[in-house]
Amino acid sequence: MEPAPLGAFHWSELGSMLFSLWMVVIFIVLFAANMIVGHNLIPSFVASGHVSQVWQRARLFFYACAIICFLIALFFFIRMVDLGGVLNTFWADYWI
Repeated sequence: MEPAPLGAFHWSELGSMLFSLWMVVIFIVLFAANMIVGHNLIPSFVASGHVSQVWQRARLFFYACAIICFLIALFFFIRMVDLGGVLNTFWADYWI
């Protein structure tokens, strides 16, 4: 395998892959934050009496946001894997 300089197409694809990777990380963190608030914090605060019972209805909003963030993260993950094919054009053994 002889090294060759990367062209503009390769750098563009690598940039898109890196952007997708960062989007996966961001949306997984947002998913986790929404799940923590909706599944742990709100029930705990309601049970301890720090907030009123009305906040139980807000849990559905946080669950919906969590599901949406997870689906967006899944989209960017699939996109990242698809864009990972550019690695094979200049680095044949990228699974090492």
